[in-house]
Amino acid sequence: MIVAAALFVAALVLGFAAPRWLSHLASPGRDPRGALTAWVSTEVLFVAALAGGPLAVATRPGLQIDHLPVPASCVRTARDEGLLPWLPYLETALWVVAGAVLVRIAVVVSRSYRRHRRETVAHLNLVRILGRIRRHAGGEVIWLQDTACAAYSIGGRNGTVVAGEGLKALDPPTRRAVLDHEYAHIRGRHHVLVAISGALRTALPFVPLCRQGAPWIRVLVELAADRRAAQSCGHDAVRDALLRCATTLDPAAREEVSDGYLDARLRWLSPVRRSGRSHRVLARSFATRPFAVALSALPAFLTGVSVVGIVTASCLTV
Repeated sequence: MIVAAALFVAALVLGFAAPRWLSHLASPGRDPRGALTAWVSTEVLFVAALAGGPLAVATRPGLQIDHLPVPASCVRTARDEGLLPWLPYLETALWVVAGAVLVRIAVVVSRSYRRHRRETVAHLNLVRILGRIRRHAGGEVIWLQDTACAAYSIGGRNGTVVAGEGLKALDPPTRRAVLDHEYAHIRGRHHVLVAISGALRTALPFVPLCRQGAPWIRVLVELAADRRAAQSCGHDAVRDALLRCATTLDPAAREEVSDGYLDARLRWLSPVRRSGRSHRVLARSFATRPFAVALSALPAFLTGVSVVGIVTASCLTV
């Protein structure tokens, strides 16, 4: 029961408190891939903690071990002597609540993902018929007869980039920055991350992590793709591509893009301020995926330790 309670409390902490610190991880000057990894790994840990709670209640690993730590032996003794008559009801409630949430997540995410794959395949087949396929250094590009200076990517097993003929009016470095940005989406599986986070928001809109995670991940994948394109083509090329493509959009789309979002992406591409060796070391550490995953798991770990500590203190004072 201790393991199940620790996992359930950890899930509550991640689901309702994680956005408070995750929202502060992304700032200009830091690699957005670190913040993206932190958001995604926190959502994974949240679902894993929800799944682990009912599993621990069902298997009861503490009942199968002879020499238990103090907290577990205390709870088992209290169970055997009937000192906790409410414990079976608590276990049942925990299993029902967590199980119902897991079933909803599984159903909504699986339906959404299947729909996403069907729509992706249908869209890809359509643009292959309408456009002309050309090879690019990063892969395949489907060119459509459109004067707009725009491009987008289609994820999946046969992911590709779709671009308008107006993109050819850009100079080669700027055009390459646009295409590299889209290839970064494909290589990073950004379409899957956005689709799954959106499905989690649909499944659990009352959980802040799921509700806020979807828009954050959608923004962070764009910033991560910008950073990837800037590494291969230079910051100036990506900045020019953003400005040139924004000016060719229709008025409604231009107003939406210019509503702070374009300014934020340009600000993210600004040169990083050099504020000392320790700051650079921290920035490089944060950009690594293991560091971001560890940062996401730390609150859940501390929560589990706290629950075990509270049970231990209660047993020792009896």
